[in-house]
Amino acid sequence: MAEQVPKSVLFVCLGNICRSPIAEAVFRKLVTDQKLSDNWRIDSAATSTYEIGNPPDYRGQSCMKKHGIPMNHIARQVRFHSHQLPVLFHCWFHS
Repeated sequence: MAEQVPKSVLFVCLGNICRSPIAEAVFRKLVTDQKLSDNWRIDSAATSTYEIGNPPDYRGQSCMKKHGIPMNHIARQVRFHSHQLPVLFHCWFHS
């Protein structure tokens, strides 16, 4: 039987401290609740270098905490190598 390759999704926004880490956290929770975490690689990243190394915005953290969704993330810039391209790629350009 062939080994199943995990699907991957990358959520992207400008700074990787608001929209994309929230989307990553929510999607990760949905996948975990469905017991499908072994089938997915889930990540988020920034298109810019503005916020690299920073935690998510406090408002997003507060919202996620209120809904019981864990969000442990440090902003990073997106970098691709041809063998690492995600299957799904979601971008947000307006907040």
